[in-house]
Amino acid sequence: MPENEQAPQAGIRTPDQHLRVFVSSTLGELTAEREAARSAIEQLRLAPVMFEAGARPHPAQEVYRAYLDQSDVFVGIYWQRYGWVGPDMTISGLEDEFRRSQGLPRLLYVKRPSPDLEPGLRRMLGQMRSEGRVAYKAFADAAQLHDLLLDDLATLLAERFGGTGEREGSGYSVPAPATRLVGRDHDVHALTRLARSERHRLVVLTGTGGIGKTRLALAVLERTRGHWRDGVAFVDLSPVSDARAVPEFMASALGFVGQGTETPAETLTRRLAGRHMLLVIDNFEQVLDAAPVVAQLLERSPGLHVLVTSRVVLRLRGEQEWRVEPLRLSPDGSGLAALARTPAVQMLVERVRDVRPGFEVTDDNAAVVAELCRRLDGLPLALELAASWMRLLTPEQVLERLDQRMERPGGLSDLPRRQQTLSATLEWSYELLPEPARRILARLSVFATPFTAEGAEAVCGQDGTDATESLATLLDHSMITPAGRPDGRPAFRLLEVIRAFAAERLDDPAETVGRLERHMLDVLETAGPEQGSQDWARRLLDSEAANLAVALQWAAQQHVSDQILRRLGDVWVWSLVRGNLRRSTGMRQQIDAWPAASLRSERDQLARHYLQVIGYSGDGRWAELGALLDQVLPAARRIEEPSRWGIMLAARALARPYAPDSPARAELGEALTVTRDAQSPLVAGYVQSHYGNYLCIDGDLTSARTMHEESLRTADAHGDDNLRAEAHYFLAMDSLTAGDPDPAYRHLEAAARYYTDIDHRDGLTRCLAMLSALALDRGQPRLAARLTGATAGAREDIGLLPWPAVAEAERRVTGRIQARLPATEYGAETAAGRSATLEAAIAQVLSSLAAATVTGAGR
Repeated sequence: MPENEQAPQAGIRTPDQHLRVFVSSTLGELTAEREAARSAIEQLRLAPVMFEAGARPHPAQEVYRAYLDQSDVFVGIYWQRYGWVGPDMTISGLEDEFRRSQGLPRLLYVKRPSPDLEPGLRRMLGQMRSEGRVAYKAFADAAQLHDLLLDDLATLLAERFGGTGEREGSGYSVPAPATRLVGRDHDVHALTRLARSERHRLVVLTGTGGIGKTRLALAVLERTRGHWRDGVAFVDLSPVSDARAVPEFMASALGFVGQGTETPAETLTRRLAGRHMLLVIDNFEQVLDAAPVVAQLLERSPGLHVLVTSRVVLRLRGEQEWRVEPLRLSPDGSGLAALARTPAVQMLVERVRDVRPGFEVTDDNAAVVAELCRRLDGLPLALELAASWMRLLTPEQVLERLDQRMERPGGLSDLPRRQQTLSATLEWSYELLPEPARRILARLSVFATPFTAEGAEAVCGQDGTDATESLATLLDHSMITPAGRPDGRPAFRLLEVIRAFAAERLDDPAETVGRLERHMLDVLETAGPEQGSQDWARRLLDSEAANLAVALQWAAQQHVSDQILRRLGDVWVWSLVRGNLRRSTGMRQQIDAWPAASLRSERDQLARHYLQVIGYSGDGRWAELGALLDQVLPAARRIEEPSRWGIMLAARALARPYAPDSPARAELGEALTVTRDAQSPLVAGYVQSHYGNYLCIDGDLTSARTMHEESLRTADAHGDDNLRAEAHYFLAMDSLTAGDPDPAYRHLEAAARYYTDIDHRDGLTRCLAMLSALALDRGQPRLAARLTGATAGAREDIGLLPWPAVAEAERRVTGRIQARLPATEYGAETAAGRSATLEAAIAQVLSSLAAATVTGAGR
């Protein structure tokens, strides 16, 4: 920034509104370091504020204070000089900048060694330490400062400004590493180039377990984040052992919801098509048979780039392998300084400083530190674990005990030698834990997805053990790591190698998984009062879905079904919206295959039938749904609570083909009375929306509109976006049937928005069909015919038939369109409509009809 620049006006920002990073330092002695800081800041697409006031004889206080007021982050870089103290100041401009940065996030760095440290700066740094509110990091040269600042800014952005550790606008959750990546500069640089290359859209990081593949992949993801139009995403496959489950697991991890008879692989392909993004898939080695899924995604999504971590290559065409080697062990010169720069030693020292601040490589310990890194083969995970031991032990004690343990083979004899070494390291680390923490670690292995502290207490806090205290111990020993969840709650996970190690030491698996099942019952009960319909409840259930699958499997094996199947039925809206009871899902297959011995009573059998009813509804299998309900409804009336058999009765009505004298209308009326009497307003709201649909088709428009308006109020009161969408859709049908198209447009626009938010393609298809009726009423029969074709094409894609009553309403609209156009013209327009995607068709017609609505309103 020019030295003669005037003080800026308040509120000025860079043209692209990037965060501003104020860099404070003396000038002459730190020229190279200031350029390194500028490079790191600009690499993250932030705006460096390189004001030189701290280096001037007479600081332009008004100018640098104005820039500080507009900055978002403060970076202080210090070495030996304190800076000039102006005639009207008692402290230097350098210290004044630091003091005035209070309230901003601050990153501070001090260059070492500093043999000529001036007294003023010594006092200033000492005061920083004594206050304890801020801490600074030491660096040796400009290159190290660049790396430190780059990683620290990335972490700061994640924690303070909604970065990598939070759900972003793209909806994807990406882990935010808490430590600096060491010794991988060459790998990151080369992989960044590869990841962006159009020639190598699939890059696979290979190497042994614990070598740092995941950490390296995350560094590349963060380094290239700004390159991708549609962002970045991360999927960890470590909980998956069956390759057939990979598409479903990936779709769930990315928040994608399958539609109708769509398979999970088809869901992934549909949602990723057309996106320009980087997808990192972690821990692929145990599901190699799923490699064709990756090939298909790349083939169907030309803008998608995939970075995979795996112990072995995927053997796909176009795959670019990058083998991740252990951290380098040999120094690039002689002496302590060269040894300290060695990547393996540098990483060990940095991690030891986390538990023993001030630790240094000295003449006394250099040989031991070097030997320790050599014996650990430069494996990052092993180095991190060894560093955690030095909270209590000297490097010599660590090496001495490591020698004893390394003589013993690891517990997993089929793994290569380096993994044997890691297993021995894990075993010894495990033995260093207090006995309560060992028990907790073993019990934590039953979690298949990140767990909260409350969840760990519920599942692992047996025998009077304080799980929370043990979690802190395990976190200190790097045996668990922080993790993200869809519900945003703080959580932890076990690295898979540690999880497998811990599972072998679980001496009470049945009891512990039983406690997990009871914890899942509590989760389902928490979400159940509103049927899992609210956003927070959906996210909670999404976070626990993998744990729920473990509990379901255990309950089936133990012949325990009276609670978990029933509680699952309590969150039927979540199951319907997420599609996890469709016939292609693992949960549905588990339920259908439930052992008969577990269903000992009629009530147990009805609990499973209730879930199957929800599943058939989601699949659009109306004939099978009707047959099942004819079989079970008599028993449900006798045994089930009224709200449940009321839903089942409403489902029976919905499955019937429409006819003017159909019993469906009476069944819906009875279902509404029953659910209202049972004081289940949300359930009654769903019944009411469909009852109103029948009334609309039968011509009772006043009653239909009254019911749908009440259903919308119920949805708003309970925060149920799915019911909101349904109510708006049916209100649009009411308006169109009454010949009032303007309200219909507003309702269809709202319905499409809510259906899009929850990725409900069947609902969007219904909206598209009703938009064809609106186009017809607007005097655009050709557009209406084209939308009819688009609706038919979308229905074929998702493999669902609409509710029979909805099909009747759409049939009437189609008849009106055919009456307005010659047969050849109608056929040509519907054929043209089939080629349009669902989303494009809806967006186009809403835009077109919006203009017609405005024109009509102005007449």
